[in-house]
Amino acid sequence: MNTIRQMILIKWNQRKRVAQKFEGKILPHIVQKLRDDIYNLDIEVITSSLDGIAEICAKDCSATAYRFVVNLIERTCTCRAWQGSGISCKHAIAYITLIYGTHLEDYVHEYYSIEKFKVAYEGSIPSILDKSMWPKATHGFFMHPPLLKSTTEGRRKNKMKSAMEGGNSRKKKHRCPICQELGHHWYTCKNGNPEDIAAMKAVR
Repeated sequence: MNTIRQMILIKWNQRKRVAQKFEGKILPHIVQKLRDDIYNLDIEVITSSLDGIAEICAKDCSATAYRFVVNLIERTCTCRAWQGSGISCKHAIAYITLIYGTHLEDYVHEYYSIEKFKVAYEGSIPSILDKSMWPKATHGFFMHPPLLKSTTEGRRKNKMKSAMEGGNSRKKKHRCPICQELGHHWYTCKNGNPEDIAAMKAVR
């Protein structure tokens, strides 16, 4: 556990130092992803309205091609990629880049913001002494480890063979103590002496 704590402490301090170097609003790797999506856009805006809703389709699409609807106010797209990841999908990017004065960073979920990243690592993991320097606890008694009890029959050395391996897969039948035949109990015996059955009932 102490080794795991040290690994977390090292990683925690590294993330904290990295966070101090970040500038802007969104994490750098998210910004780079948005830039790559801009360069690789193969779609265009078909229609748009002043209320932030637009229809997006692939370039040179026909009238029967599937279209996606982007809503900038609700930050949704019918492809559902925007809602699932919190990062603007390529359909939303195509619409946002056409609007003058807008920035893609404003349409990314705050989960990817530099501010949230800094808040996540603003605390600290407390350092502790080596195990040899921990205070010794005295309870007045010694706690012994539990005794391991073996089973009554012990561990089976040989596995039980199946019927395919020559073993007996049939269940062992009960033997009647009166007639000595297999397959029934004494209280259902029909071949035995009635006096013996009556004597068994008297004993029971």
